[in-house]
Amino acid sequence: MFGKRKKNRNMNYNKGYKKSNPSGNCICPICNYSIPHNRAVLCFTLICPSCNIPLVKQKPLVNCNKQNGSVENTIISDHPKVDTELCSGCGACANACLSAAIIIEESKAKIINIKCINCRACIDACPTEAIN
Repeated sequence: MFGKRKKNRNMNYNKGYKKSNPSGNCICPICNYSIPHNRAVLCFTLICPSCNIPLVKQKPLVNCNKQNGSVENTIISDHPKVDTELCSGCGACANACLSAAIIIEESKAKIINIKCINCRACIDACPTEAIN
């Protein structure tokens, strides 16, 4: 009972796991400064040394023109969008934005994609649910 420990058949379940190869890079949206992405560190917590703004996770390249057979690659843009019909222009989203990427123009919120770090704090802050 207290002798040798039984060997577990699943002892080598981590054998094929690569710890040192994180996927993608953290990049600066302005100057394209890049460092390898570390899964333990959120990209927007890192600051670009030359632009002094938070880094963003590099988006994967996808083939968008499947209809005409083109091999053109473009970057996926998944930044939050503002529904101008629902937006009341209260500014709650601009106050919650970590990167100051939201401005109020003509009583409507506008997201500046190049500054947006995709933290999605604006979605939770919007009382009218105009941002998705």
